[in-house]
Amino acid sequence: MEINYPFNFEKIKANFLERINRFVVKIKLKEKEKLAYLPNPGRLWELLLPGKPLLVFKNKKNSKLPYTVLACQKDSNYILLHTHLTNKIIKKLIEEEKIHFWKNYKILREETKFNSSRFDLILEDKRTFEKLILEIKTCTLFGKEIAMFPDAETKRGTKHILKLAELRGKDLRGGILFVVMNPEIKYFLPAYHIDYQFSKALVEVKDKIEIRAIALKWDDTFTYVKEIKELQIPFDFLEKIEDKGLYLLVFKIKNKEKLKIGNLGEKVFKKGFYVYVGSAMNSLSKRINRHLRKNKKLKWHIDYLLQKGENLKVIPIRDFEKRECEIAKELSLLSQEIIPDFGASDCKCKSHLFYFSYNPLEKEEFQKLIIEYRINKISHVFTKT
Repeated sequence: MEINYPFNFEKIKANFLERINRFVVKIKLKEKEKLAYLPNPGRLWELLLPGKPLLVFKNKKNSKLPYTVLACQKDSNYILLHTHLTNKIIKKLIEEEKIHFWKNYKILREETKFNSSRFDLILEDKRTFEKLILEIKTCTLFGKEIAMFPDAETKRGTKHILKLAELRGKDLRGGILFVVMNPEIKYFLPAYHIDYQFSKALVEVKDKIEIRAIALKWDDTFTYVKEIKELQIPFDFLEKIEDKGLYLLVFKIKNKEKLKIGNLGEKVFKKGFYVYVGSAMNSLSKRINRHLRKNKKLKWHIDYLLQKGENLKVIPIRDFEKRECEIAKELSLLSQEIIPDFGASDCKCKSHLFYFSYNPLEKEEFQKLIIEYRINKISHVFTKT
C-alpha cells in the first residue's frame, strides 16, 4: 500500500524474533510467527534484539511478505526504521515550514540525478532563488545524548558527501540532513568508530556544504512529528579524532578445538562464541585489516585461534585513551568464562578472551557496553556538566 505522512493507517504491535537477511525479519504477532519486510539495510544491532516491540503494517494481498516493519521501540520511544519514509516526512515538514532553518525554502523536485549520483530533494530559497541539493540520512544509532551515523560502513554515503561538495556554484550548493529518531538527543557526530573515511570526508567538506542534524519527537500513536529539535555538531572535536583505540573481535568456534597457542601451549576451546579485546594506538585500521586477512604470520595469541574462527565481526572503538583493560574487566562480568592469560601477557588482566555459549551480539547488555564505550564515554569531551 502507498504510505504517506502523517501515518494515518493501522499500526500493529508485534515483537522481533530474528533477522533472516538484510530485508526480511521474523516477527511474533498474536502468538504466531510471521515474516515481514524490513526497509532498512543498516545493521541495527542495538535495536533489533530478540523480543523487542515493533510496529508493523499489513501489505497488499499480492505482496511477497504479509507485513512491513515501520518502527522499533527503544526505551520510551518508537524509532522509525522505514528509511524510505524519511524523505516524505522531511518534505512535508519543509512544506509546512516546521524546520526553522529552511522556513523560507520550497521543494522544487524529488529524487534528482546529478552526474552519476542521485539526491533526495532540491530546495529553493523563495527570496534569493538559491538552490540547495539535499541528501537525507536516517539515523538510528545513539546513546544517552549523542547520535551517530552510519551504523555500518557506507562507501556510497562517502561518495555522496564528496559529490555534494562539488555542486558549489553562484546559486547552487549541496546540503546533508541527518534525521535522528530520538527526541532526547542533543548532539550529532559521524560514526567515526564504524566508518572512519565517511567521518573524515564530512569534516573535509564542512565549509563547502550545509550540514544539519535534527531530532524528531513523535506523538503517542506514532502518527505525526510532535517536535523538531536542531542538534549541535561539534566539528572541533571531530577534527582531533585519530585512527587509534581498541577493538573487539566477535567470532564463533563451530566445534571443540585443541590448539597450540604460541607460548601458552595447548588449550582446549569449547564450541560457542568468543570475544577478544585488543588495541592499536598507532593505526587501528591497519591492525583490523591484519586480523581480517587469512594468510599472515602467526604472531599474537588471537592469530592462532582465528584460524578456526567463523563469522568474524570487528567492532572498532576509536579513542584517545587506551581502554582495552577497562573494557576487558567489564566483559569478564558479562561472559560465562574467561580463557586465562590469553592476550594479556603485557598487562595485569586475567585475560582478553571471553567465552559465550550464545551470540553476545544478540544480547542487550553486550550492545549497551558497545554504546557506552563508543558513544556515552565521549560525552564529557564536548558537553557541559
